[in-house]
Amino acid sequence: MRDLSNLVENRIIIPDKLIDYGFNHDYIFEKILSQPNFKAVITYENDTLTARVIDLELDEDYVLVDVKTPIGRFAAELKMEYESIIEDIIDKCTRPHVFKFPQSKRLMKYVENKFGCDLEFLWKKFPKDAIYRNKFNNKWFALLVALDKTKIGLEGEGEIEIVVLKHDNASKVIDGEVILQGYHMNKKYWITIPLDERIGDGELFRLVENSYSLIS
Repeated sequence: MRDLSNLVENRIIIPDKLIDYGFNHDYIFEKILSQPNFKAVITYENDTLTARVIDLELDEDYVLVDVKTPIGRFAAELKMEYESIIEDIIDKCTRPHVFKFPQSKRLMKYVENKFGCDLEFLWKKFPKDAIYRNKFNNKWFALLVALDKTKIGLEGEGEIEIVVLKHDNASKVIDGEVILQGYHMNKKYWITIPLDERIGDGELFRLVENSYSLIS
């Protein structure tokens, strides 16, 4: 059995996505390979993904698919198919683990529960930028970014995590401390909020709801 922790070290596994992918309710995915006597089994348990290939005739793990040393053509072809399944599951059922501030995590949990949408990383060149959008009309209502503090005019070193939201009266709510000008968006209609506890969750969530309503 192979532990896949090294492949998801900087990613978050999304259990609902696993179910959508085809895992059963015990979080086990099984697939007969092109050689029908062999089956790939991927398991999610205790926040860990593991994988193995079973030789159905012998009813035992076929360990050659997990070795790094050169192997014969038959085993190599099975290994390639097996690795492709693993890569596809990681691609479709996990997301980058970028946003780690406590308030960022609370915000993501709130948005996903409230609006039923998933965080989307759209740009390979900008792996620390992600969006939430209305799943009915595909319009953005929140942009999450991890960036250097100086890029939004804050003092000090290191990264800050922010959310950028739409607002119908941006100029009147921007105060330069808690609420800043919209980052990378039209400053007339968007605002930026650092997610370092300078704003209370209640007010933050109200502003998120307002942004969602403006694009609905």
